[in-house]
Amino acid sequence: MAVEINNYQAKFYAHQLARSYASDHVGKLAGLLFDAQVEPKPHQIDAALFALKASTSTGVILADEVGLGKTIEAGIVICQYWAERKRRILIIAPSSLRQQWKQELDEKFAIPAVLLDSTNKDEVLGACHVMSARVLICSYEFVLRNEPVLRREWDLVVADEAHKLRSYWNGKAKIPQAVANVIERADKTVMLTATPLQNRLEELYGLVSVFDPTLFHSLEGFKERYIDSEDTYGLEDLTDRMSRIAKRTLRRDADKYVRFTRRTPMTFEFMPSKAEQELYEKVNSYLQRPNLYAFAKSQRHLSALIIRKRLGSSTYAVASTLEKIADRLSAEIAAGKVRDGRGVLVDDGDLNSDEAEAARRGMLDIKLIEPELAEKMRAEVNELRGFAALARSITINQKALKLIEALDKGFARLEEIGAPRKAIIFTDSAKTQKYLARTLTDAGWGEGLVLFNGANDSPAATAIYKQWLKDNEGSDLITEIQTADRRKALVDEFRERGQIMIATEAAAEGINLQFCSMLINYDLPWNPQRVEQRIGRVHRFGQKHDVTVVNFSNQGNLAEERILELLTEKFQLFTSVFGASDEVLGQIEDGLGFEQKIGEILDQCATAEEIEAAFNELEEQFATEISKEMRQVKAKVFDHLDPDVRDKLKSYDEEAGEVLNLFERLLLLLTQYELHGYADFSTDGRIFNLLKSPAPEILTGKYCFKSLPTQGSRQYRFNSPLGQWVLQQGLNTDTPPAHLTFSYSNSPRARASLKPLVGTSGTIRIDQVTFTARAGKTTIKESYLISAGSSDVGQVLDTEQIEHLMALQTTDIIEVPFVNDEDLLEALDEQATLIGNEVEERTAGFYIEQSNALDSRLQDATAAHDAAKKELAKKRLKILAKQQRATSAAERAKCLKELRNITRKVAEEDDRFTAERNRMMTENDNYLANLDAALSSSEQRKHLFTIRWSIEQ
Repeated sequence: MAVEINNYQAKFYAHQLARSYASDHVGKLAGLLFDAQVEPKPHQIDAALFALKASTSTGVILADEVGLGKTIEAGIVICQYWAERKRRILIIAPSSLRQQWKQELDEKFAIPAVLLDSTNKDEVLGACHVMSARVLICSYEFVLRNEPVLRREWDLVVADEAHKLRSYWNGKAKIPQAVANVIERADKTVMLTATPLQNRLEELYGLVSVFDPTLFHSLEGFKERYIDSEDTYGLEDLTDRMSRIAKRTLRRDADKYVRFTRRTPMTFEFMPSKAEQELYEKVNSYLQRPNLYAFAKSQRHLSALIIRKRLGSSTYAVASTLEKIADRLSAEIAAGKVRDGRGVLVDDGDLNSDEAEAARRGMLDIKLIEPELAEKMRAEVNELRGFAALARSITINQKALKLIEALDKGFARLEEIGAPRKAIIFTDSAKTQKYLARTLTDAGWGEGLVLFNGANDSPAATAIYKQWLKDNEGSDLITEIQTADRRKALVDEFRERGQIMIATEAAAEGINLQFCSMLINYDLPWNPQRVEQRIGRVHRFGQKHDVTVVNFSNQGNLAEERILELLTEKFQLFTSVFGASDEVLGQIEDGLGFEQKIGEILDQCATAEEIEAAFNELEEQFATEISKEMRQVKAKVFDHLDPDVRDKLKSYDEEAGEVLNLFERLLLLLTQYELHGYADFSTDGRIFNLLKSPAPEILTGKYCFKSLPTQGSRQYRFNSPLGQWVLQQGLNTDTPPAHLTFSYSNSPRARASLKPLVGTSGTIRIDQVTFTARAGKTTIKESYLISAGSSDVGQVLDTEQIEHLMALQTTDIIEVPFVNDEDLLEALDEQATLIGNEVEERTAGFYIEQSNALDSRLQDATAAHDAAKKELAKKRLKILAKQQRATSAAERAKCLKELRNITRKVAEEDDRFTAERNRMMTENDNYLANLDAALSSSEQRKHLFTIRWSIEQ
């Protein structure tokens, strides 16, 4: 395609692309949104801009309802920090979500990340240079165990599922305290949670205090103003304060921009065979014994939990597990030493991340085995091998037969709604996975069958991987990290050619399958959060159809029936719209702990009556109804933080489209111009082959714009080395005074506003003006292009006409020694002044907000002071009453001493409050003084070029 722009246009376009926008303008995010493999919805742009703006607080809470994409909002924030070279970034998430975070950052935002764990912490945290090379991701448990090495300066900390920190207010919770210590020196903290408070308002105080302990003066003041006070104004004031640090979008506000699909459950009942029932009863009886030699006491419950899950999976899975336990126990007998603290299946590749992390906590403590103990251990080994042999003898599992029926009926439902015939089957065990693959193949379901597990190294998976490498050669889809690329290859195979994917828990973390509309829980997790995580692989943004969720009900096992009932009815995991409800998941602080409670029931209850009673008690623990008053408080404080939210979302929807379309068009023109001689371009220019590298770090090969993805191509990204080279070339283009002749009729983007100017000539000048101001710790920088122009007959050109003029095709460029633009300077100064006033107004808003925040804290302090004096007054009255009842001089003297002590405490409280009030008022005066400084932000002007122009027909 022919190059259609010149040096002057290239410089103009480059400065438009590079300019810094106001904090609330979509243009601030234009470059990263152009690069990202995601199309953010208006509410996500709104939330990201909210988190990025200069604030009086060191953190924000993004509290959208479940299913609205808080991860994408945080990803945009992370991406902006990364682009600004603020790369000391830490993400704290539940262990089961760490891999998903890594995958999302890689695939959607092209940002490298590393999972922090006990095996690599010294290498990663000890190397300072690594801190700026990768985003660090760790679990809440990792923070608790490694708080000292994580206490450092962070540019950004993101806390996912942050409702885990709500208990910080009571001063007893270890993990929230550790997180608070780690983020103490962070410039910004972003907390993600759909449930900032659940059952009591103190939880909100606790969550906020983790990242900003000064926002509310004290717990006493908070309780006095918002909990104990009967003043209805209190909640309105709290809503106003929260609106400065919290952003919450409700589904009803975003329904215009997000397609919400439903979940429809299907349950298939099956009855185990006599042999399967016998196996269950024998293993269950074994696990319920008070003493077992195969497991250390510290790991007993976790080990039993794992065995029970394998038992519910398949006879193949439990046989393998039992054999491993017997082999390990036998090896200990032979060695004459027992390894206490290691009696869990740490070498079992089927452990999910929660189980594996819990297993690693065991301590190694070697003990000698006495002969008498050895005999008892040998008997247990023989027993375990007997269980395994029984399991091996059962070659057909009744649940597997029911799976065939489930697929038939499930696919029939998909056909009814017009969804693709694709299903993902989840199992806990790789042994079960292989068994199901054989069963389905024998039943005629072998074509389009894809297996996904932790290794993904089977011959079939390797063949798929090799073909994928060939198909995507030269593409940035290939990371050269084999585990990640194998995962991508299998997902692509399932999307393009597959019909059924059988996956272990490895697929529940970090892959997106919104092209699949049926999920089968062959093995149902006991952890509601893991169930939600699985379903979230298919029931997510981009899913076009209602999702069918299949579960199996074991009619021969009351405990499994009750687990399914609990997850279905109490947690409503299979019938919700786009995610489990906020209140449901907000109740579950620790998913593994919930599983272990179920495991304890199964370990301790022998009869149906005991099981029923225990499950009723467990259900009661999660049946706490939120009071009507608390529901009203939650709605008032969080559901109306932004009364104009729908208007804002509409505005962002329109603005985002305009900004990104303009951004791509200008970058397309600039890229073609600057890479002339380096690359061959397709017809419209969005696909090009870079034949020669303009800089050492830039790779040659095929590139494509995101709007035209092409197999075997690298995505052309604005913030990549190639994109930034193109930008810098444009910014530094030489533009001496010249006369440019434009053609109106030969310009595809000729605007009607220029038609009256055809046949005329004139002068235009374009400058860049940059304003810099301080808002607390944050430096605010906004740059604008200002322009002025006129025709030779005195017609003034406005900025829009000048922009339209610069989009015309040029037919001639003649350099001239000088162009007189003195008559245009006044107009440029006026533009700069108007823009400067707007910038100063926004900056001043920060200091006004800070002043208001200090006023609020002063009111908190006053409330706490009043509460303390009330308490002292109560004590005084009690002592006076005691004094009147005194029957001896000694008792009266004691009361007098206590009264003097109360009087002294009142005076001390008054002095303390007076000093604190004066300090806060002085601090407020300082902010107001800074407000005056904010109204005189620095201004820098940069002249781009002045040209003479003429327009011909």
